[in-house]
Amino acid sequence: MERLYRGVQMGKSEITKMIIETIKDYLTTQDIVHEINEQTSLIGKDAIVDSMGLVTIIIDLESNFLDKGYEVSLTSEKAMSKKISPFRSVNALSNYIVEILGV
Repeated sequence: MERLYRGVQMGKSEITKMIIETIKDYLTTQDIVHEINEQTSLIGKDAIVDSMGLVTIIIDLESNFLDKGYEVSLTSEKAMSKKISPFRSVNALSNYIVEILGV
């Protein structure tokens, strides 16, 4: 389901695309070539980035959402205290952002 948020239409598919593009942009700066999709791991043994890379992606993602009029805090206590991390995959992160924005 897609709804307007602060005058901008955003749904899960747009959120997922934004996450994937942000990750691709980061990987490009690191000269890393990797296929990115909804199942791509962001943490754990199959992660495509290290912890500093994930921090950079999170900051870039928050900034990209802000540029579109969405205030998203991915480093909140709520995100960090979840029993199952919202950073485990692209899909999990997308679902978490959908939850935050209520779209």
